[in-house]
Amino acid sequence: MAEARLRFSGPTGLSDLETRCLRLYGAGWSRAEISGMARVSPRTVGTTLTVAKEKLGARSLAHAAMLLGVDPESSGH
Repeated sequence: MAEARLRFSGPTGLSDLETRCLRLYGAGWSRAEISGMARVSPRTVGTTLTVAKEKLGARSLAHAAMLLGVDPESSGH
């Protein structure tokens, strides 16, 4: 499982875990909920989201999610 977290996906330069956490965050899930789904600590989720935001050059996590193509308005959560 750890290897899957370290893979990088696509041209964004984000790891699989960064992409997953950011997509879930953009869909309205809390850090605690993301933690359970990704099987990492809430602290790791927070750090992962911050790193993803910085890699994308986003102003906020919401902006980062939008850059990744997440539409919070269409969230099923």
